Amino acid sequence: MTTNLVSQSRRPELLPPPPNESRDFSEIRHLVENLQIPPSPGAIIVSKQDDLEHQLFDALAQAKILTSQVAMHLDTVWRHKLFQQLDSLHDIAEWEAGDEPLQRESFATFLKAILNINPKRRPGLGLSHAGHLVAAWMTNSDRLTIEFLAHDRVRWVLSRGRGDVPERFAGETRVDLLPESLAQYNPDHWFSNAQKE
Repeated sequence: MTTNLVSQSRRPELLPPPPNESRDFSEIRHLVENLQIPPSPGAIIVSKQDDLEHQLFDALAQAKILTSQVAMHLDTVWRHKLFQQLDSLHDIAEWEAGDEPLQRESFATFLKAILNINPKRRPGLGLSHAGHLVAAWMTNSDRLTIEFLAHDRVRWVLSRGRGDVPERFAGETRVDLLPESLAQYNPDHWFSNAQKE
């Protein structure tokens, strides 16, 4: 990654040489004009594009470091797929202006939830505008979506077909209470190896 730094400082313009300037004086003038004082840190601006690249890189690095701390509890293939999904979500070529990269606290909540519910099926992942990780499981037309918030909070919405009219339920709870909150809706319907249509 290349960082483009822009300096706001300028060298003062020197007066044009007098008509009868000596050769020695001319050389000294040339040397003085070529002297540059390095810009102060306050005079350096990092371009917005590079700043965004750094933000996306930092968000991914933080997520992967957090994952490495619990890697022994995650299947290797599952972990690699997770990293691919996170890389895809943070692709700078696809990034929407104004969106926030993955928030560290949201990802920590996600990891706690995954370790707690231990789903056999991987969810599809997305990011909210605020940088919260969102996981979705689909079975036929039934959907379970969980948004992982800071401070070990989760917000969930599910939709299940019951006859011609789908039923919808939603809730918000602590991550450790998520299995209990979902229990009455048979969460294995989404978390098991059931085939998706």
